[in-house]
Amino acid sequence: MLTETSQIKLVSEVPVSLVLELHHRRLDEMLDRVEMDVEIGDWSEARTGFARFQVELEEHMRIEEEMIFPSFEAFTRSPGGPTAVMRAEHDQIRQVLTVLEGFLGDEQPIDEATLALEALLSVHNDKEERVIYPMFEQHAPPEACAALKLELRPLLGHSE
Repeated sequence: MLTETSQIKLVSEVPVSLVLELHHRRLDEMLDRVEMDVEIGDWSEARTGFARFQVELEEHMRIEEEMIFPSFEAFTRSPGGPTAVMRAEHDQIRQVLTVLEGFLGDEQPIDEATLALEALLSVHNDKEERVIYPMFEQHAPPEACAALKLELRPLLGHSE
């Protein structure tokens, strides 16, 4: 876990896109841990880990939808463009999260649902990391980047 000082330094000195990419990797690791807990039959830990994963993923998507996408739309002048696709993918991700939550609650296998979620996240994250984040960084006003960095700091400090 990062200390408060290292969080501030990381978020202040590192490009926003890298912080978001690091959070994508953290989320991947959290989901992997849920899968491992299910494999060993620790359903309670799997549900707890999934709840943390879901909260962090929802917060990540909220930040994108409320801060990154509107800025991206403002400088590209395309509110129905790439960000509409990204929002639709967020909706698909949320649907799979609901399915996974139900499977975990019923202590049912999650292999197919996690494969579907991992596939969605892989394609989605790749588009964000290659297109959306770099363009945001290049074109967003400094105050938008500063506000985003403040929003990102708590995501880096959650302990597992």
